[in-house]
Amino acid sequence: MSEIMKVVLEAREGKGKEACSKLRPAGYVPCVVYGPEYRESVPAKVKVSDISKIAASGHWETQTMLLTLPGGKEEMGLMREVQKDTITGRILHIDFLQLVKGHKISVNVPVELVGRDSCAGVKLGGVIDHLLREISMEVLPGQIPDSVAVDVSSMKLGAQVHVKDIAVPEGAAVLSDPDEVVVAVIIPRGVAEGEETAEEQKEVEVVAKGKAKEEEE
Repeated sequence: MSEIMKVVLEAREGKGKEACSKLRPAGYVPCVVYGPEYRESVPAKVKVSDISKIAASGHWETQTMLLTLPGGKEEMGLMREVQKDTITGRILHIDFLQLVKGHKISVNVPVELVGRDSCAGVKLGGVIDHLLREISMEVLPGQIPDSVAVDVSSMKLGAQVHVKDIAVPEGAAVLSDPDEVVVAVIIPRGVAEGEETAEEQKEVEVVAKGKAKEEEE
């Protein structure tokens, strides 16, 4: 779990597109806070400079925050939805979800591959195909992982890692299809399955030379 960020939310007046559009030129993003203990969402605004870095990262859905709401109340929360302009990438609106101790939430956790440089299958001419970039799980707020790691160093040609093969925090319930392939080492097009790679040919050559030497002796 990453370090908790502190984010201050300020009160905002007015609702609707016109009111929100006036905030952005001033360096603010309109937002709301909602959760199990809120019958209605709380409208607010947050400085772009306080939130842009994490919103642009690949871990914003799992970044725990200490939110200071308008009026001074503090809540633990996550960014649940970040709306961006499809052309400029500018943040248009953020939904913050209140985190309650003991209350599980569903999150999409990024999948990170480790051991790429030493992957056995790649050394034999294979290619790593990272098919699933996130795994959905239901987990307690205090156990939300920044990411889940998959070690591909020992994967051979044709090997696959499925969702069910990945370790998750104790008590977490995986919501993604357990049989979905997360990563595979595939044989590139144009390379026949029966075709020996340069590495395999080298090994055969070494064995053959050794055998010939034994026969001469």
